[in-house]
Amino acid sequence: MLAKKVGGPAQLVAPKRRAEAEGLGDAELFAWLAADGNRLRRPIIDIGGEISLGFAASAREEVKGRL
Repeated sequence: MLAKKVGGPAQLVAPKRRAEAEGLGDAELFAWLAADGNRLRRPIIDIGGEISLGFAASAREEVKGRL
């Protein structure tokens, strides 16, 4: 499951939407994310089983190093 690979469902929440997700349990968080795809952190890149999330400079460097 993607959430396990990235450290839990909270890691899938877009940074600008994190305040809205505070206090939600895992099941509630999954339902909240499923209700609106814009709440998901993007891009989600899977390279050889390793996952990179977001546009942060560290994520870009991580992807470049794996390609």
